Amino acid sequence: MDELGIPQIEAGFPIVSENEKKAVKTIANEGLNAKTICLTRTKKEDIDAALDADVDGIITFMGASDLHIKVKLNKPREEITRICMDAIEYGKDHGLFVAFSCEDATRTEIEKLLNLYRKAEEYHADRIHIADTTGSINPYAMQYLVRNIRKEIDTEIALHCHNDFGFAVANSIAGLFEGASAISTTVNGIGERAGNSSLEELVMALKLLYNKDLGFKTEVIHDLSCMVSKYSGIPIPDSKAIVGNNVFRHESGIHVDAIIKNPLCYEPYLPEMIGTKRQIVLGKHSGKAAIEEKLDSLKIKVDN
Repeated sequence: MDELGIPQIEAGFPIVSENEKKAVKTIANEGLNAKTICLTRTKKEDIDAALDADVDGIITFMGASDLHIKVKLNKPREEITRICMDAIEYGKDHGLFVAFSCEDATRTEIEKLLNLYRKAEEYHADRIHIADTTGSINPYAMQYLVRNIRKEIDTEIALHCHNDFGFAVANSIAGLFEGASAISTTVNGIGERAGNSSLEELVMALKLLYNKDLGFKTEVIHDLSCMVSKYSGIPIPDSKAIVGNNVFRHESGIHVDAIIKNPLCYEPYLPEMIGTKRQIVLGKHSGKAAIEEKLDSLKIKVDN
């Protein structure tokens, strides 16, 4: 990830266990160019665990919707706001970068959300996060939400999107249009339930569809994707955008004939851009060009 050029790596949740804390601390002391941040609840002991792990910063979070407050927290909203601000203040007093995230933000009444973000700004949070915890917003609504928060808040805005409706990357990009400037992503889009915004989809979409080249070394994307799949034990679907095995695999005779002449006829970009290779495969749709290409690659000579 550091070689790719990721500026901040959220390395874990140190309070979860001693092993988790050790893992985060190891990453924080790896000498990376990336800043290491971690997750904490709005609790002093969580922030102390983060400090023990030598991180540069924290993302501290609290449920903001009426549903979360009623079901999970069962405290008055004013008390919850105070708890959140105490956590921000404690983190800042200890020299940490502090991001404050409202969980279930996209199902929270906007004025209640703004009240929390205004307070976080007063307490000098470095960034506020809009968490679409159940993936329940759509890109137009995300634009509306970010636009209205941006009118009231000068602090940097980040988006943490889930993919329950397949909109995580689209919602992230929609928010960028309205003034968000940081996106939480995961390699291969792994995460709770349907996953989170896919790092590789976001990077390549911004670079090639929106002409926003953020300087990432995209040639390592394929290796990074395979490594995460291997260590997580979560296979990459063949049809997964950007890194799926089928993305640069061609069988249809019409496609292959054109691909051999100019790959961009049926590819949006060249596979080398993400560090992988094109595959010509044989099947019932194969034409003469594919057979010739395959025989040539195997150095087998046959007549016409």
